[in-house]
Amino acid sequence: MVLSGSQLDKESLLLEETLFHTANGYLGVRGNFEEGSDDAESVRGFYVNGLYDTVGLEYPERLYGFAQTAQRMVNLPDIQTMKVFLDGVELNPLKSRPIGYSRSLDMEKGISERCIRYAHASGAIAVTVTRMASFTHPELFLTVMEVVSEGAAGKLEIHAGVDCDVSNYANMNDPRVAADAARHICFSGSQLFEDGGLVRCSIPGSGLNFVIVQRFAGNGFSIEPGAHDNGFDVRLTSELTAGASIIVEKITTISDSRRRGDPAKHAIETADQCVQAGSRTLLCEQKSYLESFWKVAAIDVEGFPEIQDALRFSMYELLQSVGRDGMTAVSAKGLSGEGYEGHYFWDTEIYIFPFFLLTHPDIAKGLLDFRYSTLESARGHALLMGHSRGALYPWRTIAGGECSAYYPSGSAQYHINGDVAHSFMQYWYATGDLDYMALKGAEVLVETARLWLEAGHYGSDGKFLIHAVTGPDEYTCIVNNNYYTNRCAAANLRGAAELCGVLWREGKADVVESATGITSDEADAFMRAADAMWFPYNVELDIHEQDDSFLRKPVWDLDKTPPERFPLLLHYHPLYLYRHQVCKQADTVLAHFLFGDGVKESTMLNSYEYYERITTHDSSLSRCIFSIMASRLGMADKAYAYFTDTLRTDLDNTHGNTRDGLHTANLGGSWLSLVMGFAGLRLREDGLHFRPALPSHWERAVFRLRYRGRLIRVQMEREQTEFLLEEGEGFPIFVNGRSHMLENKMARIV
Repeated sequence: MVLSGSQLDKESLLLEETLFHTANGYLGVRGNFEEGSDDAESVRGFYVNGLYDTVGLEYPERLYGFAQTAQRMVNLPDIQTMKVFLDGVELNPLKSRPIGYSRSLDMEKGISERCIRYAHASGAIAVTVTRMASFTHPELFLTVMEVVSEGAAGKLEIHAGVDCDVSNYANMNDPRVAADAARHICFSGSQLFEDGGLVRCSIPGSGLNFVIVQRFAGNGFSIEPGAHDNGFDVRLTSELTAGASIIVEKITTISDSRRRGDPAKHAIETADQCVQAGSRTLLCEQKSYLESFWKVAAIDVEGFPEIQDALRFSMYELLQSVGRDGMTAVSAKGLSGEGYEGHYFWDTEIYIFPFFLLTHPDIAKGLLDFRYSTLESARGHALLMGHSRGALYPWRTIAGGECSAYYPSGSAQYHINGDVAHSFMQYWYATGDLDYMALKGAEVLVETARLWLEAGHYGSDGKFLIHAVTGPDEYTCIVNNNYYTNRCAAANLRGAAELCGVLWREGKADVVESATGITSDEADAFMRAADAMWFPYNVELDIHEQDDSFLRKPVWDLDKTPPERFPLLLHYHPLYLYRHQVCKQADTVLAHFLFGDGVKESTMLNSYEYYERITTHDSSLSRCIFSIMASRLGMADKAYAYFTDTLRTDLDNTHGNTRDGLHTANLGGSWLSLVMGFAGLRLREDGLHFRPALPSHWERAVFRLRYRGRLIRVQMEREQTEFLLEEGEGFPIFVNGRSHMLENKMARIV
């Protein structure tokens, strides 16, 4: 499980800075060269999940309820620099003409490694840099630089330190990136140690502060720290002799005031522990952690190592991206770049959450805790949007406030409530953890369900209608009765009513009653609205209409649209897009994936074919859904084509913007395409349902799932699927609609 690279040029630099970034869910460091990037364009980035600044949003015409401020992930001080000089000559990968270069991301060891060889007057010299963002010590970023003489000799100097004179990246021409390159941190002071130093910084807009400690250990060099106006420098010097090896261990720790009352104390203590442990122990701990992770998460595809490695890359990047502390989630680009300003979207719940739920449910529970911790902000957002009660989760956020400045494709996406509710219900089904649902889940479900009663109304024919919302397709905004939104709403309303009913029967409703005042009459109102929900349907075409007006618009001719005009959002005014039948991404097709029970087979098939013709897949969230539903509908070739497109999105930079960070939800979509697509898994209240359909040219695919304290091994082959219960008690599973008892032995199902 190693991603390798050997291309050393300025054009590939930004892409590899993303692909070879190092993160652990708390901190992330882009794969920049320690030595610097010469004059090449580079995004030198260091980020902490949930560490943000608050910036004002400017409108020429501000109307009531528009978001006035936004949260933005902050580019933190440069902790990467380690410039290498031999006899005063700088050794830089991009300007010193190295004679050898390679880099790798090792997903079993949890490290990235870069090796460069240079020619020198007295012989060659090799520099190897190993990086690790620790999964066991989240505040630690470890760098080990080894300089090996292959005959070269002379005075070796390494210039390192922490530089707080940094700004965020900006691109005025791309709405997916911030438009201003602001500096968000203020340097408050430094302190020097014998083996390094620390810096204190604040973030004025949010009022947060943080401390970075950097210390050095190793062999064969002297250390000379020195303060400067924006941090501190450390100069390491040594006499390099022929055949000698110099090893420098750089321990960098960070602690912030969102999580710690005394960040300086915590950062120093963590650095002390890590220095005492030493790099060898820290690297061993990392490998041990990943052995446990891959025991459950690994997917094996026999005979297709490139597919297997790409899948594992996706899952490893999800692990690098996910917050685990209950106050953070997964931003659209993870911790690999500044695209979408570090905001959390519905991506987490629909595309990423299922992977953790069914492999590492403790991590999934932390993601639910984040939504619960921001419930009060969601209540405030609902009031601002004109509702008298209930909660409305923001479209994009970091700390709970709405950060979307363009409401038609932002705040109007009310389906975010249904997405959040869906994740809580899926957690309940997968774990049976009724105590958690009583303590937190029920409150979220009730408050989100209340919002639908506020947002919708009963029509003259008794149908429940929801007007002026936007569905997942952001090329169609502010519509009446978006099919996906109404499906989300119905599931949310029904789920809240059913959960409250269970809590009342079990005598566990005290917490939700106290927090919300829910009554049986209100729960009945939830169920009536769910039963009466209107789902747009066209009898002649036998499809579900995306919304009430979608089919009355002219169809966009995608075949006659020049390739250079994609993605459409960068080349056409939003109103022009809104007036046509054209989809940025899966919308109704996504609804059929998540809420397909009870939908006719012919309707799903006709809807799929209709929307496929007018979908651009300009969103990276789209192709995996079309893959899953193609599997469901028996279109194996289409399913596989969409799967491979999904799998290679970042590795091949197919959207052309991986430089800004990984498409994290799409990485989750790779796992979904196999487990929910080829294996046909659906998680329902009564258990696990499978419809296996292995790609015809595959021999075997193996993966594992956790379900209610059990560990299940699923082995898909051409003619049969085998299920093995590796941990836990026997229970029934459903395969192609039939129930099978799974006990502590292999169950072969043809």
